Amino acid sequence: MQVNKKKKRTLYECSHARAGTGKIYCDEKYPLSQASFDGSLDIRQLAEGKPLAPKICQQCINFDRLGPPVPEEERGWLKIKEIGNHDTNNRQVLREAVA
Repeated sequence: MQVNKKKKRTLYECSHARAGTGKIYCDEKYPLSQASFDGSLDIRQLAEGKPLAPKICQQCINFDRLGPPVPEEERGWLKIKEIGNHDTNNRQVLREAVA
């Protein structure tokens, strides 16, 4: 028996996802996280290539798909072993990793 597992919607696919000032947020004002005061997610989750599939996005009536999902191997720009070595003050290494 084959189980049809529905793919989760991710912020990588939504045209309303925004990143800036160390945060990921929704420009439609939906709270992406209950853990933060303003409902935003930490930008490090994007850098680490985390799934970024908040519960609120799964049933969002304003979800606007940009295109196909970003493959897991293409998400993020920090290698897992490097994550602990980076902090918000290490901008030069981050620029080199993105370039």
